[in-house]
Amino acid sequence: MKSKSLIITLSITLGITILSLLATLVVFVTLNRRYSTQLENLYKRNFYELSTNINDLEVDMSKLVAVNDSGSKREILSNIYANCNMASNNLSMLPVSNSKIENINDFVNVLGGYSYSLLSKVNNNQEFSEEDYANIEDLHGMSKQLMVEYNKYISSLDVDYKIIQDVNFANGESSSFNAGFTSSTKVPTLIYDGPFSDSVLNKEIKGLPKNDVTIEEAEQMLESSLNFLGVQDITYVNESKGDFYTYNFEVDTVNGVMYVQVSKMGGKIVDITNYGAGGDRSLSIDECIDLAEDFAQKLGFEDMRQVWFAENGNILYVNLAPIINGIIYYPDLVKVKVDKQKGCVIALEAQNYWFNHVERSLGGYNITFDTAQANLSSALTVKERNIALIPNKYVGETLTYEYICTWKDYEYYVYIDVNTGKEVNILRIVKTNSGDLMV
Repeated sequence: MKSKSLIITLSITLGITILSLLATLVVFVTLNRRYSTQLENLYKRNFYELSTNINDLEVDMSKLVAVNDSGSKREILSNIYANCNMASNNLSMLPVSNSKIENINDFVNVLGGYSYSLLSKVNNNQEFSEEDYANIEDLHGMSKQLMVEYNKYISSLDVDYKIIQDVNFANGESSSFNAGFTSSTKVPTLIYDGPFSDSVLNKEIKGLPKNDVTIEEAEQMLESSLNFLGVQDITYVNESKGDFYTYNFEVDTVNGVMYVQVSKMGGKIVDITNYGAGGDRSLSIDECIDLAEDFAQKLGFEDMRQVWFAENGNILYVNLAPIINGIIYYPDLVKVKVDKQKGCVIALEAQNYWFNHVERSLGGYNITFDTAQANLSSALTVKERNIALIPNKYVGETLTYEYICTWKDYEYYVYIDVNTGKEVNILRIVKTNSGDLMV
C-alpha cells in the first residue's frame, strides 16, 4: 500500500514538474519570439533610417555646389553634418561586421569632419577656395555612388525580407545580410508638384469669403460652375472636417461621374476627383497644359498659367499659378491632373489657392536681375529667370528673382530676394523612374 502511494506521489510530482517545464518552455518561446520581433524592428528602423541619411547626403552635397549665400551654406552644411552623425549611429546599430562597413563608415566620418570645417569657414566669413569646391565635387560623386549601391541592394531584397533570419550571430562574416550589405537607400514618396507645392505654412484660411453657405447653396453653385461639363445630376453625399470644412457631392455629367468638395466657408470648389471618361484623344503635353489652364479658368481661377509639369505614364501633373504683370504667385497654386490618353482632366486640387489667395500690394525692387544673378554660384548655368512671389519657410512671403539653372546633369531653382540680394531658397529636381521629385 505504501509503495502504491509512493508511485502515485511520484507520478503527481513528475506531472507537476512536466507541466512546469512546459509552462517555462511556452514562456521562453513567447519571450524569444517577442525579443526577435523587437530586434527585427530595431534593425529595420536603423536600416531604413540609414538609407534616408545617405539619400539626403547626396541631395545636400549637390546643393552645396549651387549655393553662394552664407545663410544657405550654413543650413546645408549643418544638415550634412547632422546626417553624417545619424548615419554613423545607424550603421553601428546594424548586425554587420566592421570589415564590411569600414569604407562606408570612413566616408561618412570624413564627410562629417569636412562639412564641419567648411561650416567653421562660413561662420568666420571666409570664402570657399577652389580646392574646397574640388573636394565638394569629389565628395558629391562618392555620395552619389553610395546611393546607387544602396538602390541596387534594396531592389534585391524581397518585400517581406527579415534581417534577423539572415544574421549568423556566431559568425557575422558569413550571414546573408552581412554578405550582401554594401549600401541601401529609401526612395522618398513622390510628389509631382514642383516648386512650393506644399506652401500652406499657416493654417489661417485667407482666400475664402467669410460667410458660410448651406448645402442647397453649394449645390446651386456647382450646377452653375460646372455647367460647361454638361451636368445631369448632383447628389449630396456627406460632410468632411479637415483643413477645410466641406460639403461633398457626386456630380453626374455627360462625360462621367465626378466627386467634388465644396467649402462650407464661402462655397468654393476645393477638390475634384475621379472625373474624366472622355474617350481616346491622345493629347500632346502642350494640349494637356492648355486643357488644364482652360479647365481652371472656367471654374473661376483667373490668370492661371502652367509653372510646372511632370509626367508619369499616361498622367500629366500640371501646376498652375497666377501670373500677373510678369510675376508668378507660387503660394496660390492650383494642381490639375490630366489623362493624356483619354484627353481629359481627371482631378483638380485648390487647397493652396484658397489658403493663400488675397489681393497683394508688392513693393519695388532694390536690385536688378543681373545684380542678383551675380550672387549665384559660378558653377551654375542660368537657362531661365523670372520674378516670383514665394512662401517663406515658416511664415510670410518674399518677392524674389527665380533662376532656373543647371550644373552637370542637375537642375536647380534658386530664389534671390529682390531687395537684399540674399538667397532665400534653393530647390533641386531629382529624376526618378516614376517621375520628378522637387527637394
